[in-house]
Amino acid sequence: MKHKPWHLNRRTFLRGTGVCMALPWLEAMSADKQSQPIQRFFAGYFAYGVPMPSDDSDQRLTNGWFPVGTGKDYKLPDMHKTIMPVKSKSTFLSGLYHPNGASPSHKACDSYLTGANIRQSYEKQSISIDQYLASKLGSATRYKSLVYSTTGGVNRPYRTTTLSFNRNGRPIPALNKPREIFRRLFGTVSPAEQNALASRGSIIDTVIAEAKGLERRLGKSDKAKMDEYLHSVREVELMTEREVSWLNKPKPKVNTEEMDLDIAPSEPRDYLTTMYSLIALALQTDSSRFVTYQGTPEESAFTDSFPKAIDISDSAHKLSHEKKDYTKVAKYIGFQNEMYYNFLKKLDSIQEGNGTLLDNTVCLYGCTTSKTHQAINFPMVLSGGKNMGFAHGQHQNFPKGNFSNLFVTIANQMGVETKHFAESDGELSSLLA
Repeated sequence: MKHKPWHLNRRTFLRGTGVCMALPWLEAMSADKQSQPIQRFFAGYFAYGVPMPSDDSDQRLTNGWFPVGTGKDYKLPDMHKTIMPVKSKSTFLSGLYHPNGASPSHKACDSYLTGANIRQSYEKQSISIDQYLASKLGSATRYKSLVYSTTGGVNRPYRTTTLSFNRNGRPIPALNKPREIFRRLFGTVSPAEQNALASRGSIIDTVIAEAKGLERRLGKSDKAKMDEYLHSVREVELMTEREVSWLNKPKPKVNTEEMDLDIAPSEPRDYLTTMYSLIALALQTDSSRFVTYQGTPEESAFTDSFPKAIDISDSAHKLSHEKKDYTKVAKYIGFQNEMYYNFLKKLDSIQEGNGTLLDNTVCLYGCTTSKTHQAINFPMVLSGGKNMGFAHGQHQNFPKGNFSNLFVTIANQMGVETKHFAESDGELSSLLA
């Protein structure tokens, strides 16, 4: 296609008075093949399972999680009422699980996005779907992927406070401080950081050179370990090269007047609102196309006090063990749903090409336990991705369905030809238009 004088590149910036601002998506950019609607993936998580009153219980719709009925004419429980503006762009999923994932209790979250067979050994942990997709499609943005959680870091195996794992099954540390997240996304790079990158590159060169010299004297087993180590070093090397290549490329300027970047998890409502706002900004500015956020991790004292946001004094863990009156736990999960659904509505309010940011982002949200400690029948909501072929407005039930099949479906719809991921045995084609 011949380039017209009014066509703009998606990377066009406004420059003046010492300020550099990235333009939003404009129709004048539509002829630029790099500015066509971008495909993105988001995965979020909440802990401890959901209330599941029996079908004949008077709490079924007032305090239950799963919809009543399947197809388009399902009835939505009260805790999902805030999804209504984007209900037609969302599908509730039931019945799915990881057949070989982590065992019940609070361990299953570690296999949420990996589907790895870590029931007996954590050594079999593998790459998460976000990192798999980012490795194929993440080269065009400043950050290949963004990994967030409310607790931050990685914690310990089977209680990992991150959803993302690299190709060796090692957890990727999550960021949790809004001001630091904002600085990395939109702040300036200081001279000290530039020097640190240069120093890091020199150190990596030295390490690789010395390791190659040592490798010649190692036995077969040690060579295998050294190969794994060197691969990790090379990943750091590639990451460093990536950061250096982006040093002189201006970051987008964004409005943060409505965000308190110093907010802490001790203020759950404002904290979650800020975190989801930052994620929306990261996607909108094309800082990254792959984001994970563990809103509430399993067995974390750090977030167990979140119910206080809605004036409930019980811990989140205690609420999850209720077996009769689900009023409090339903109210708490409804609060978490509200925070997430507000995020979806924000994505859907941002126009981008032939649709909205939500239409160009596949969003997965849920938990790896249904009833507390039962790692089956995952409560899940799949939203967005209309421009990737996903059709919504339904409740679909997959009795004992393979959750990894959803990952294969997402990968293929994003143009990453994938026959198998983890334990998958097919696709979930009924989710497609």
